[in-house]
Amino acid sequence: MAAFIEVRTTVEGHEKAAVLAHEILGADLATSIDIDEVPSPSSSAETSTWRLTLITTDAHAPAMEALIRSAGPAGPIESRPVTYDIDNYPDWMPGHP
Repeated sequence: MAAFIEVRTTVEGHEKAAVLAHEILGADLATSIDIDEVPSPSSSAETSTWRLTLITTDAHAPAMEALIRSAGPAGPIESRPVTYDIDNYPDWMPGHP
């Protein structure tokens, strides 16, 4: 069984977030993705900040991080092993017990 990694980053603008998510999913680098708007003091009123939370395998994590970096400016990329049951609710999912 592959180890799962949770990868999080932020990007400016909903269009960039959508394009990046589409590229990651199209490249089969993530098993799931969550996109949500987050407050950011550096964002202008016209541009919002979006957080991408992705679940990938240990083997795909480096390629995913490279794709995120190649897409242009993004926030820090945080990676951590998934420590919850993948068949149960992840901590970022609504309704998490």
